[in-house]
Amino acid sequence: MVEKLSPPDELNHITHGGFYGWPFSNGFGTPDPDYGNHASKPQQAENHPVYGFRPHNAALGIVFNRSSKLPADYQRSAFVALHGSWNRSTPDGYKVVSLHWNEDGAITERDLLTGFLTGRGRILGRPAELAQSKDGSLYISDDHADTLYRPYPTRKPELNSPSKLALLA
Repeated sequence: MVEKLSPPDELNHITHGGFYGWPFSNGFGTPDPDYGNHASKPQQAENHPVYGFRPHNAALGIVFNRSSKLPADYQRSAFVALHGSWNRSTPDGYKVVSLHWNEDGAITERDLLTGFLTGRGRILGRPAELAQSKDGSLYISDDHADTLYRPYPTRKPELNSPSKLALLA
């Protein structure tokens, strides 16, 4: 089983002609063990990620909030489906998070939807992709449970798990 705590999954701000390191370096400039000193490595400066997710979380889906109907603290945010690690002795990910941009550009991560992984490591679901409707509703596909979720706001945290969400047929 893989237990490496690197490289992080990356969120990059893509620019025309930008170089982001791969396959020569990972994450925030860490040389790749196989290609770090390779002769064909470009000599241009490397753009580092704007945000690093935990290693092997497999950030598969992202949607930037475009709805003004969500609460104010979600106006400068994105939602990310973390599909989860599949080859680690300690599973990680298996949730949907929100990223919040501060005025200075710093990003904070918050859990938005959890419960896809039990405390004993049993996988109940794997978020894969996200979409947002015009009314601000978020739709989450799960390719493990073959389900589509539409979470809704609640004041009861115990309802914030896939088994208690509104399932869409």
